[in-house]
Amino acid sequence: MKKALILTDVQEDFLGNLGNIDYIVRLCQQYLDQSANEYDLVILTTWKHEENEGQDTLLLSHPKAKRVEKTTFSALNDEVKKLLEENKIELVHLGGMDAELTILATMFSLVDNGYKVQVLEPLLASYHARNWEATMIMKNAIGEENLLRVGGDRVWV
Repeated sequence: MKKALILTDVQEDFLGNLGNIDYIVRLCQQYLDQSANEYDLVILTTWKHEENEGQDTLLLSHPKAKRVEKTTFSALNDEVKKLLEENKIELVHLGGMDAELTILATMFSLVDNGYKVQVLEPLLASYHARNWEATMIMKNAIGEENLLRVGGDRVWV
């Protein structure tokens, strides 16, 4: 089964003064460095909005990664759909910012489009201290067995 990794919106303009979530950069970059080659496709998204227009605020990088800009909560935009289809992806591992909005929206979009989704629980961050609530919704939607405890230490903020 061909698999992809999508890490959403780990970008400079979402960190710092938004709470104690800067840990996500280190955990996601470490996971990329150690595991990116296990994937058939790696996608790093960056949410473009009025305040960061024309700036590159993405904090993650890997030679294998495709960078995709998005303007909605869900990362499953036309460009990501095309990449998934071209690479014949069936399974998507998901992590990054923002557990209660972007990750949930992306997870539901992927499931609705026929993909098997597994969330890398330690690679989630939440602006509003909602990781716990978000993961409870994920467990109910895709099953607890699809919340993987890989990619770093569990961090609840």
